[in-house]
Amino acid sequence: MIGRVLTGRPLNLLLRLGLGGLFFYAAIEKVLHPAAFAIAVRGYKIIPFAYSNLFAIAMSWSELFAAVALILGIFTRKAAAAVFIMLGMFIAAVTMALVRGMVIDCGCFGEGGDATSWILIVRNALLLVGAFLVARYNDGWLGVGPRPKTRKFSPTS
Repeated sequence: MIGRVLTGRPLNLLLRLGLGGLFFYAAIEKVLHPAAFAIAVRGYKIIPFAYSNLFAIAMSWSELFAAVALILGIFTRKAAAAVFIMLGMFIAAVTMALVRGMVIDCGCFGEGGDATSWILIVRNALLLVGAFLVARYNDGWLGVGPRPKTRKFSPTS
């Protein structure tokens, strides 16, 4: 019963649109104000200063493209996989900041975002599960892109 709900079309569509909308909202501010996002990236002290601007621009545009793809249903599984990877990076970055005792602006939604916290990690972990479900079980329902190929189990393969 729970398996059918987790792999079903209605939840998948809700997760796809929810993740797409959230990432679109988060990306817009970063795309419009890349310098502010680059400052937030520098706060983590993970990426060398010389690469922080490039990373901030690449990350914000990646978020935007993945969000639009999820909302429209174009290459949905690949977009959800990209969101999954980004969320994994966010979880790792916030965890490293917290372990080092740093409480900084997470940069999640542009300037004035949430401070790094364990609650932020839990929130991102839940989003990570949603991205996994979309990447794994989306069948292109109500999307404008091509339907993903479904693989059937074969004992000979």
